[in-house]
Amino acid sequence: MSERFELPWGAWFGDRQRPFQLPSGYELEMCRPRGGAQLSSEIAAALRGGIESPSLRELAAGRRDAVVAVEDITRPARLAEILPHVLRELRAGGIPRDRIRILIGSGGHAPLDLPLLRRKLGAPICRAYDVVNHHPYENLVDAGVSDRGIPIHVNRQFSEADLKIAVGSVVPHPYAGFGGGAKIVLPGVSGIETLEANHRPAVTGVKGGLNNVENNSARQEMEEIARRVGLEAIVNVVTDERRRTVGVFAGHPVHAHRAAVARAREVYATRPPRHLPDVVVINAYPKDTEMLQVGNAFNVLRSAGPLPIRAGGAVVVTAACPMGRGFHSLHGPNMRLYRTPVERAYLEGRQVIVHAPALSLADVRVSFWDGYPAEPTWPGVIRQLRSAVGDRARVAVFPCAPIQILEEVE
Repeated sequence: MSERFELPWGAWFGDRQRPFQLPSGYELEMCRPRGGAQLSSEIAAALRGGIESPSLRELAAGRRDAVVAVEDITRPARLAEILPHVLRELRAGGIPRDRIRILIGSGGHAPLDLPLLRRKLGAPICRAYDVVNHHPYENLVDAGVSDRGIPIHVNRQFSEADLKIAVGSVVPHPYAGFGGGAKIVLPGVSGIETLEANHRPAVTGVKGGLNNVENNSARQEMEEIARRVGLEAIVNVVTDERRRTVGVFAGHPVHAHRAAVARAREVYATRPPRHLPDVVVINAYPKDTEMLQVGNAFNVLRSAGPLPIRAGGAVVVTAACPMGRGFHSLHGPNMRLYRTPVERAYLEGRQVIVHAPALSLADVRVSFWDGYPAEPTWPGVIRQLRSAVGDRARVAVFPCAPIQILEEVE
């Protein structure tokens, strides 16, 4: 008897459940994160206080204007649920609507057009507020150098605002430990030279550390620069495996971020498979918008201890990629930090099969070594699996692999 499972598919573009079928002889185990209770009225309450900081309303008192830097569409928080409360607090503190600007902290990513802005922020906010995209090459100011000596170039509109706030998700990140906090400033609203200097260690062998914010030099540099350019408060959001809001933390750029990280570690904690599987399926949702984000699906495999897959096994990467190949001013093809994909050494020879049915082979090869087969159809994936592991296999499925953190089981 064959086994059927479903995966969340297409963050921001339907967020549907896509069915998959395993052949007879394949034993399925779903490995889901722990999750948490969805918030509703609690969101407004969370913004009326401040963690190790005055509230947003108190910070707004007497200020001439404000810039709210927010994450882009490659990140999971449903800001249309969060931003109305943030903006209400700023207005209650005395900053008029026409003196509040929303800045898309896209770092090296592509700018958002109006349809994408409406998806991310909600149509009412797009109609009522000045919403602008950051550009990493233009409209920058020089704010000196960091303690490590890297140049600090930051968005001019952000730099010149009287009150600076950052809003975004807290999800695992292979270099900064977790997203959110000061990361909305660096890389979010920084110039390309600052981005390159901060990110270059990540492609030259120095790793900040997935799930590590406590002694992470990359994170510390981000926080130093955010403090240097005047970030006063953050609103950080923890989402569950379907992008529902399960935590909101407002306040000091470091202390509120650490509180959000603690909640994220609870929500994303995942028990490893009961038995060492022959195959793991790592689904790229909620970072499945574009191919250049799909590598985050490996986060779950790298989050704790030995790889949760037997030697000689296979890894299936599934990704919707409704926005196609994607764009990145640093890590995209022909950009200054791009590296031609190679075999992933930490997988120790295990096969990788890429299932991104919306994309061309050329799109897949932007992020995956040409020794890894790309199969646009699910039957093609099954044929590859039979060749790699045979007709009987244990299969562990991680439905939202970029945000899942494997627990250590004694």
